[in-house]
Amino acid sequence: MTVDPALSDLAKPIESRQPWPRPACPNCQTGYIRFSSPTEDEGLESASARNHDAFEPEWISGTFVVRGQCENPECQQAVHGTGDYRVDYSQKPRRDDEYEYQDISYSSYYTVTHLHPPMLIMPIPKSAPDQVREGVLRASRVLFADPGLAATALRATVERFLTSQGISATRPNGQFRNAHERIGKWRDADLDRPLVADLFFAVKWLGNAGTHEDSDLTTIEVLDGARVLDEAFHRLFTGPDIDAHAHSINAVKGPSRQL
Repeated sequence: MTVDPALSDLAKPIESRQPWPRPACPNCQTGYIRFSSPTEDEGLESASARNHDAFEPEWISGTFVVRGQCENPECQQAVHGTGDYRVDYSQKPRRDDEYEYQDISYSSYYTVTHLHPPMLIMPIPKSAPDQVREGVLRASRVLFADPGLAATALRATVERFLTSQGISATRPNGQFRNAHERIGKWRDADLDRPLVADLFFAVKWLGNAGTHEDSDLTTIEVLDGARVLDEAFHRLFTGPDIDAHAHSINAVKGPSRQL
């Protein structure tokens, strides 16, 4: 698996005229979430501005709620979302049921800030340690609400993996060992690790950027980091599992039917 491309689409403003992205269900991971039409709640300041002599539809803004449900009939997981909306010029051909003002067509644009339960930011290999699983879940919970924090959580996921591998966060003298040093120590213990370590370093740098008080990381950039980490874990967990399965097939010269 790779990072769900629907997450990148959810990170962009969604015009009221376009269908909502269908991300993979975080519960069954086989079905897809279908969202209904959002319910808008215009802000008080926005509503008051409608009485202004110079009113323009672009002044309209507020919040919205949206409900989604897994299309898998054996799952039907509900997902609830919230966010902000604004009105602006439509990018699509006008329809009869759309808002028009002075012969100009307008649409609402929805920006997601929270989904619950969260969409998984990246696949979690079945053989990954529990610490890695929890790190990915933490990043997923804040992906839309705080991209900088999500990037920091991805960096922490790398550190959680290193802890599971016995790479301590402290030196023998008790001094703190930073992520860069820990990745280097893990890399130097095995000649086959440098390429994966480079992927870890990339995630670490994004996480560092997310910790800055003036961080301007976007959700799209965090998802790029998730793709890098996904590739690292694919090489560490999924790749070896596939290699072992191929070896078992080769050994019996046919289907591997281990009980």
